[in-house]
Amino acid sequence: MPSAAETITLPGAMPGTQRQLRVFSFGDPGARPKAYFQAGLHADEPTGMMILRELCKLLAEAEDKGEIKGEIVVVPLANPIGVDQALNSAVMGRFELRTGANFNRAWPDLVRGLADSVRKRLGKDIEENVDLVRREIRRRITALQPENPTVAQRIALTRRAYDADLIVDLHCDDEALSYMIAPDELWGEAKRFAADVGVHSLQPNGETNGARCFDECFFGPWQALHKEFGERVPLACQAFTFEMGGVLDVDPKQAGRYAQGFFRYLRRIGCVDGAAPKQRSNGLNEFRSLEMLDSPAGGLLLYRQQLGEWVSPGDVLAEIVDPTAPDLDTAPAVIKASMKGCVVSRRLSRQVAFGDFVVMLAGHERPASGKSKSLLD
Repeated sequence: MPSAAETITLPGAMPGTQRQLRVFSFGDPGARPKAYFQAGLHADEPTGMMILRELCKLLAEAEDKGEIKGEIVVVPLANPIGVDQALNSAVMGRFELRTGANFNRAWPDLVRGLADSVRKRLGKDIEENVDLVRREIRRRITALQPENPTVAQRIALTRRAYDADLIVDLHCDDEALSYMIAPDELWGEAKRFAADVGVHSLQPNGETNGARCFDECFFGPWQALHKEFGERVPLACQAFTFEMGGVLDVDPKQAGRYAQGFFRYLRRIGCVDGAAPKQRSNGLNEFRSLEMLDSPAGGLLLYRQQLGEWVSPGDVLAEIVDPTAPDLDTAPAVIKASMKGCVVSRRLSRQVAFGDFVVMLAGHERPASGKSKSLLD
């Protein structure tokens, strides 16, 4: 068992509708480095929940052996509000149904005014500067007030993650290969992390257009201060998002392999005692461009390429058949690639509406169609 298993009761929108967050902690509070892991922020994405369950088993065993040197916080299900939303037994966990808010958007703005608030107090000692910034961020988080249950949930998670050296947010796609998303400033370390975990590829997070996703909420302040003050304020928080395959990839053996990968990295950074393992070499793909392709029509979706296949401009990725077309010889609508890339993610349902997302390519060149988007679009 972890040294602490905390249950946080969240306010409900109506009497009798409270929900609970379960937080597992390993190691001593305040020990460094601190790592924070969560899954299920989009509550209809179950794959990461299984991975973190397996990771908790490894951490509990390590704690029994006295191997936890840092502090590790794990939230296997970060969105009890979303996981309780269902329509005809299908979990509707990406958006809060009462307000329409995306659970992974509009996290607290910890950047605005931060530079001015610490400018005159920064000194020459880098560690003292980091402590100063963390205290200022904590002050801002302490002052946050819950406006509704979703904001209360965000605040509860923020209070447990804000001072972590490493933040990991696990998601998954419909059908996909596993991949890691990282900002340019952390690309080198992300390569080492991705190789330890054993994911297929590393991808840029792109422009977020002020969306303030979970990882951006915590990396953003350090990114802004480092740009403003240089080496006096280092990038003291490294925050990453992992897309751990698809919604059907809830397999204990596979989850265990990924959990071992996260555990390897925790050893590498000194959170867990033990010799740093030799860096894995698993043919990690480094992608710098994406093409997100939507359906030009509604109908039945037929894929012509499989996950992991490489395609060239003009290759047909999918066809959309209209089963009601009066002319039985009507050609299907097609979706074509406009860049050389790898099929890394695609829609699970084989029914599709006009304008729905269908398939994502990742590659090294910008698509000729100009359809490269942020992963948040």
